[in-house]
Amino acid sequence: MTYLILISIFITCSIDVINGNTHWMVTESGLIQPRVETPFELARPYDLLAFLNQETYWDDVIDIYHDLSKRQTLIDELWSDVDENTHMSSQMLSDVDCLKAGQLKQLNWYVAFSEDGSSRNIPEQDYQLATPQHRQDTDVPDCKKISSLIYSMSAFEHLEGMIRRDNLTITPELNLPDNVSTTMTVGQFGHWLSGVLRKNSSSWLHYNMASLYWRVRGNAPKAMECSRRAIHYAPREYKDIALLSMGTIFHLSKMAEDALIVLNAAVDHNSNFYLSHFQLANTYAVLCDFNNSNKHLDHCLKLNPNFDIAVKHKHGAMCLANIWKRLLVVKVALNKLRNELSVYTQKEAQLLKSQSLLLKGMKHEEEYDYRDIVKNCEKMTALTGLDIKGLKLKGDKYSLINYFLNGSMYTDLWSNKTSLHAVESAYSLQRLVRHIDNHSNHASDIIVQSELLKAAEEKALKERTVSSPLPNIQKSKPRTEVNTKPVPKQKNYKKSSNHIEDDTKAFESGVPMYPPTLKISRNVEDFDKDPEWPSNRFCKEASPHFPENLEAIFPVFMPFENKGIRIGTLLTEKLGVSASEEYELPWHPPSCPHDKVATAFIQKKPHKNHLISGVVTTDYLRQQLLKYVANGNVDLAKHMQDAEIGQRIYAAMQKKLAPKWILQTLSSLYWRVRGNNLNTLNCLISALNTVPDRYRDIVLVSLASVCLEMGHFEEAMLLAEEAFRTSLYEPATNFILAELNMLIKHHNTHMFHLKQVLRVEKEFMGGLARNLLYGWACIMKQVNELAEMDCSSEDSTRIEPETDMVCEKDGSNCPKTNLQSSNKQQKVDTSTIVRLLEMKDEKIRKSKEDNVDESIFDPFIVNMPSDRNNLLGHQLNFDSMMITLGKSLKGCGAQGCRNLQAEDLALKEDDCADHHLQLGYWLHIVSFKQPFTDTKLRLPAEIIATPPSNKKVPECQLKMDTSQDFFLERISRVDTEGWEPVLSLMHQFAEIFAYFDYVNLGAKIAKYVETKPRSWVGALSAGWWCGAGGRGACAARCLAVAHAYAPPHYAMHALRALAALLHSQSKQQDAKEIAYLAFYLMPKSKVEALLVAVSHTCLAEYEQAVWMYRYALTFDDQFLPAKACLHAAMCLMFYGDNAKGQALEE
Repeated sequence: MTYLILISIFITCSIDVINGNTHWMVTESGLIQPRVETPFELARPYDLLAFLNQETYWDDVIDIYHDLSKRQTLIDELWSDVDENTHMSSQMLSDVDCLKAGQLKQLNWYVAFSEDGSSRNIPEQDYQLATPQHRQDTDVPDCKKISSLIYSMSAFEHLEGMIRRDNLTITPELNLPDNVSTTMTVGQFGHWLSGVLRKNSSSWLHYNMASLYWRVRGNAPKAMECSRRAIHYAPREYKDIALLSMGTIFHLSKMAEDALIVLNAAVDHNSNFYLSHFQLANTYAVLCDFNNSNKHLDHCLKLNPNFDIAVKHKHGAMCLANIWKRLLVVKVALNKLRNELSVYTQKEAQLLKSQSLLLKGMKHEEEYDYRDIVKNCEKMTALTGLDIKGLKLKGDKYSLINYFLNGSMYTDLWSNKTSLHAVESAYSLQRLVRHIDNHSNHASDIIVQSELLKAAEEKALKERTVSSPLPNIQKSKPRTEVNTKPVPKQKNYKKSSNHIEDDTKAFESGVPMYPPTLKISRNVEDFDKDPEWPSNRFCKEASPHFPENLEAIFPVFMPFENKGIRIGTLLTEKLGVSASEEYELPWHPPSCPHDKVATAFIQKKPHKNHLISGVVTTDYLRQQLLKYVANGNVDLAKHMQDAEIGQRIYAAMQKKLAPKWILQTLSSLYWRVRGNNLNTLNCLISALNTVPDRYRDIVLVSLASVCLEMGHFEEAMLLAEEAFRTSLYEPATNFILAELNMLIKHHNTHMFHLKQVLRVEKEFMGGLARNLLYGWACIMKQVNELAEMDCSSEDSTRIEPETDMVCEKDGSNCPKTNLQSSNKQQKVDTSTIVRLLEMKDEKIRKSKEDNVDESIFDPFIVNMPSDRNNLLGHQLNFDSMMITLGKSLKGCGAQGCRNLQAEDLALKEDDCADHHLQLGYWLHIVSFKQPFTDTKLRLPAEIIATPPSNKKVPECQLKMDTSQDFFLERISRVDTEGWEPVLSLMHQFAEIFAYFDYVNLGAKIAKYVETKPRSWVGALSAGWWCGAGGRGACAARCLAVAHAYAPPHYAMHALRALAALLHSQSKQQDAKEIAYLAFYLMPKSKVEALLVAVSHTCLAEYEQAVWMYRYALTFDDQFLPAKACLHAAMCLMFYGDNAKGQALEE
């Protein structure tokens, strides 16, 4: 038998295309062995599998080689197209338009002209020009104060830039209108305009000139307000002038799309005004629409042939159009190249693997490392006669190209689609192509995995990628405990010198306010002296002063004087211009060295691990800036424009009046006031390089605050902790640490740092720190009292620590709770809830209306149709149940709740300190926490493991006629209009999944629902996600799907969820109807009874509410949610708003 097998193998091999019979022979004994001179001698000749696989590996090598050779031809052609179209220097030298345009980077596409109407022959008397008086001109034309214009259809209120006009920024212009520039200064111009507009508050002409005034001042929001009024009041024949001014403001503010709409409107109103065409052409050029740009430049030159700047821009636009066309060709070629290289890389990996396995089984005269790719290619070239070595060398070049095409820098080349970046992108591509061509022959086979690729990319594009803007802070996990170990110093960024120290000493005229030796008194503040602080009375009195959103982030700055540094008259007398004088034009903003680290960081996506509810901008930063401008006298500097303050800092930097780090920190404060994070980071990182060690925390605190505002939690924590190690008592440092610990819900540490702030500076940030401490202390007190009330070790409700919140509807006041169960049996027995249940009045006890008996629901359970589609049967049964309940729901007996007095229950107002928290809290527990902490569902793990869908919103599909289903038909009738996001609920939902990118979480849920359309748990998650995010229709649809597909014992979860969401949206009537629908499904359930009771409470229907609470307690007399909510209902009835007639609004 063995002989026959060997014969068959021999026959198979003998007809193979590799001519195996020339390499193998059969001996006289019947053994197959290699010839002496063959290169295919096996290392293990007895290994039959190795012998059989050798043929497969050989064929694979040959086939893949020929396939890769063909692909190389196509790849080389594509690369040739890229190479041909990226020789920008030679192309620009041969382009006539490029030569006439000159230096393209010098072309100012944001040039602006002031049109005050003088070109339209408006009579001089209309201007009401007056001879300026030589006195101090303090009035300015604040159009918003002069006249009210809440909404105007003609002012393009729908545009994004108009909606957010307070965020617009422009560079100050240098020229006043021609007809006033010779007779007035800027201050006189503004003073005159202010007077004229007060006399005639509907003058479009002067509103337009006021807009020009604010453009000179560099104040875009005020300029926009004046332009809005100019357009509103302008007659048809002059409306294009006002539109031109508004469009110019949008254009200068880098809102090109909005500028396009407004400037097109200006041209539509008057197509014969050359400046409108010129400005519109510039906007089109910025958006790389060079065809339209050239069209309007032609119109402009036709109307004004002597307009030289338009001629220059015409040639520039033509040149850029040609460059852009080539770049688009390159982009198409690179996209095709990326696809080809992806396939090529996979094929090449197969080739290298096959030849490695082939060589591994061969016998070698010397020790051979078959993992050496270079030697393998040389060996296979010798064996096959094919140029595998040359193919691998080309593959190295392709690896370099492929690395670039799959990197972030390739994407960045096309992300800024403006003409301003076209030339830069073109030169970057040219450098890249040359670099790859020059270095491809030196690349090794391991280049894909080595650092050479990164170096090549950085050298080609002259960029460097950074993961953090922190020069000497190593990335680590955030810590809440203080680490007393010193931070290691790094030579590159610790550039201290005697010169720097000497320069700083000139400003060290003060005494440090918070030295390390500071002794802190703990016998001054009430929170240190009173162990019971805060009291209920204190919280009630302090509540009007609580910030609207306790979870918000507030920008913070450490003043120089805290460290003993006095800025003094640096920005006034030392410049030769007092604070009462206006600095002469032109004004320039302060600038710091451009830092590539800051640029990379500004583009970095914020961390999703910690949700920030919002950044609240206060006047604190601006007040600090004004102090430094006027040597501490804020009132003296209030009249200054931001642009003038920037000029003063700029002048001080030019004259080198102070150490660099001080001026750069001042510049960062200026840019923070202006809202420019990139310039802020540039200045702070530059300052961090030269600041002396003892003042380092001044810079670190600002840098930490900016990082936190941008959503980069980990970097902010690292910076703040280093600042804290520098000085333990600085209030600004403790404040930023309090904010950081608030975000990660470390409330003890959070409160410690807030208290530390007040111990050293009572009115820090104008009392903000004090109000925050009081707010959080009162909320934590309420939460702790709620945890202790009616709670025993036997009846602890199943609550996951650190994941339950009690929130107001607007998302404010959302403390997390960690309820601790304790044995309070004695308190339970004497509680107001038990008093109510005892009903000491014998008349009440004997009343028939006081019959709380579950047996009344037996007939409805028996008569409930088994078919959900029996619409009529369910309707009759449901109506019968409601009629019976209407007669029975007398929770306070025959006398009724209205005749019940608080004294009857020995209930005092002090017992109701936290009643307003309880309804929302326990509703949240039974409707939200229970399904998502049920381990049988395994919901979070499954959804997080699901890849995100392209759809950002889950689309739940229900393939049945809902109109015939009793339950689904009622769900479809709930009000889904006007839902708003509930930030606290979004936060909780994200915490359940431990996944804090809420949008991406929705995409994952959408994918889960898409792949498992009949999964009721997926639909339930989608319903909560949509409801928390304010998507009413989506929530109702998904919860209907969850209810339809859920097993009978889980069907109530969807209805509970919908009822809770409707409560959160203040749709109390709909919430009650859904709660009764759930109760109809399970009338002998304490949770469903609780939902109905809460719904009645919110509608101030206390008779029904009390009955339902008591009914829930008949199933479990220790059911905490019912006891707590019954207590809350009594408090509302006796002590709530408008006493017994006002419902609690969640």
